[in-house]
Amino acid sequence: MTRPRLVLFATLAACTLSACSSNVEPRTVEVDCSVNDDYDFNILQPMEGTMVSWFAFGDVIPDATEAFTLTPIPEGRCESTAALVLTARGHTDWGAGFGEYQTPQGPVDATGYDGVSFWARAPTAHTSLGFLMTVQDRNTHPSGGVCVMPVVDVTNGAYTYNEAGMIVPVGGDLPSPLDCGNGFQRVVRVTRDWQLYLLPFESFQQQAQPNRVPTGLDRSGIYQFSINIPKDSIVELWIDDLGVYRRTAEAPEPGGSVEPQAVDFEER
Repeated sequence: MTRPRLVLFATLAACTLSACSSNVEPRTVEVDCSVNDDYDFNILQPMEGTMVSWFAFGDVIPDATEAFTLTPIPEGRCESTAALVLTARGHTDWGAGFGEYQTPQGPVDATGYDGVSFWARAPTAHTSLGFLMTVQDRNTHPSGGVCVMPVVDVTNGAYTYNEAGMIVPVGGDLPSPLDCGNGFQRVVRVTRDWQLYLLPFESFQQQAQPNRVPTGLDRSGIYQFSINIPKDSIVELWIDDLGVYRRTAEAPEPGGSVEPQAVDFEER
C-alpha cells in the first residue's frame, strides 16, 4: 500500500523511536515505591482484575502482528500484581498502535492535574524502548461533540488507520479541518526496569495537520489514551496504573528523581 502522507514529529531522530533496541539482558531491580509519595494520582486504569477494553490497529503488512494481554507481574510492583502487556512486530509501513474504549465512556476532567502518569517497562532484550503516548481530548475525539468522523465511502477504495490512529483512504489523503483524530502526542522512552513516568500536559503536541487545535490540549475533557508504535519495532511493553497526576503542596520543585525519566531518551 502507499504510505499515508503523515509523519511522526519529523524533528525527532529516528533512533528515538524505531531504533530503540538494546542488547541489555533483563534484570531484577528493586522498585522504589516512594516516588509516588509527592504526587496525587487519579488512576484511571489500574490493570487489575479484569481485562481492560483495549483495541489494536496497524499497517496491513502481511504477517505483522499486534496483541495485548492482561498479565501477572511475577515479582509484583508497589502492591500491583498485573499489567497490560502490548506486543507488536513486523510492521514495516508506518507501524501499529493500541487504544482503549474505557475513557470515552466516562471522559475525565483533569483540571487541576499536571499531566499523564503510568508505570512502564520493556524487560525483554532486543525489543524496542520507544513509543508515542497519545491523548484525545474533547476537540479530537468524536464523543466530544466538536469534531466529525470522516465518511468512509468503500466504493472509492480501501481505508486504513494512519499513524495518528485516524481513518484515511489508502493513498494518503490528509484529514479535513473538521475531522476527528490527530491527538496530542509525545515521545516516551522506557527502560528495562519498572519506572514511574510523569508526562506534563504541556509536553503533548499535535501533528501539523489541517485539523490541528490552536489552543492545545483541553485537560477538562480527556476522552482517550492510545499508544503508537513506530514502524520496524519489536515491542513488548508493560504498562500499569495509567492515569493523571498532580504535585502535592509538600512536593519538591520539578527536577527530582521521577520527571527526568519521562524525558530522558538516552540508553540506560
